[in-house]
Amino acid sequence: MSTFRQKAIRALYEGSLAEVGDPNPYRGESLALAKLWRRGYMRMLSVRIDCGPAMRRYRGEVEEG
Repeated sequence: MSTFRQKAIRALYEGSLAEVGDPNPYRGESLALAKLWRRGYMRMLSVRIDCGPAMRRYRGEVEEG
């Protein structure tokens, strides 16, 4: 049996591993878990945007290789 804390950590983790466009699996089940999943999802999106090739070009960083 898992505690709510374990479920919350898992929801946050799953959100950060989701792909762009994935639906929230906690929608309609638990508002708190749905919000945590969304927080992880938003973090994943910001990392993809901030670390992507378009942002590197925008910042003027040179790609090595």
